[in-house]
Amino acid sequence: MTVPGVALAVLLTVFLATACSSSAPGATLVTRIAGCVGVQTLTYSGAPGAQPAAATQCVPEASLITAADATAPQASSSSMQPGASTATATREIPTVGKLTFLVDGVLSLSCTATVIDGTAAKNSEELIVTAAHCLEGTFDGITYTSTHLLFSPMWHDGKNPFGTWTVKKAFLSKGWLTCKPHGVDCKTNPLDDYAVVVLNPKNGKGVGDLTGADGWAVNQPKTIDRVTIAGIPSTSPGTLVTTINTRTVTESGEPYRQAATPGFTDGTSGGPWLRDFSTKTNRGVLIGDTGGFEQGGPSSGTPSYSNYWTGGFAALVKAAVSFEG
Repeated sequence: MTVPGVALAVLLTVFLATACSSSAPGATLVTRIAGCVGVQTLTYSGAPGAQPAAATQCVPEASLITAADATAPQASSSSMQPGASTATATREIPTVGKLTFLVDGVLSLSCTATVIDGTAAKNSEELIVTAAHCLEGTFDGITYTSTHLLFSPMWHDGKNPFGTWTVKKAFLSKGWLTCKPHGVDCKTNPLDDYAVVVLNPKNGKGVGDLTGADGWAVNQPKTIDRVTIAGIPSTSPGTLVTTINTRTVTESGEPYRQAATPGFTDGTSGGPWLRDFSTKTNRGVLIGDTGGFEQGGPSSGTPSYSNYWTGGFAALVKAAVSFEG
């Protein structure tokens, strides 16, 4: 629900010669190593518009955990606890925010991202989750990469109550974006459409120190009732939230979570699917993010889809926590 085909087609027409002569930052052939989960990294440094440096690493499967609890901010405010609704409505959630970026440094778009806790008992609270296609992807076999990434937690009405945060490094599944030799015929795998991002700290604090952080869990039941789904459409003044029963459906032979989400149009990609969401704490446990099949859903805004998170997601969190320290 993020990269409109028409807009991207215009962008690629302008830059076709350049795009065809280069490969994606993470474009590789996937090689499976026994006992290892392949992770692709994108390191953002230097000027905001610089292309991220790509690399790959192995995360041992034996070291993975399958869940983490939500954590409270160092300082909370009762003014950030508005009432909830089971219908689609606007709600300000400190851990959920707008992720803005430029596709190949030109086309301005946005996604939704969520602050999460890591796998360690104590960590730097610098992690957010979004959809992989918000960071890189393909259009007709040609790759694109996002730059100028900025995260604004609890963004609403053009305001950034917790400030804006820059990106240090992103962790994606090695299977998300693959190309044949010489960077041709690149493809993305919707089953791996998620990313864990490490933000730069500000004044010695991570974003989660201010907003709190949601928990996460993998290998959750295929049918879960009362899941809270949030997203920030590019034309909305705030975060849309709906609480709905979800189910797992088969699309193109693969499993995806599905839910009715009226109004969840472009910009809601990467938004959280939360179980056990508390209206008192404004926190819950992520079981997925909007993405995967049809990049999270049709342009009409409903239904929305999420990947079925397994050990691959846990590996990204583990790698990100190891990096942030």
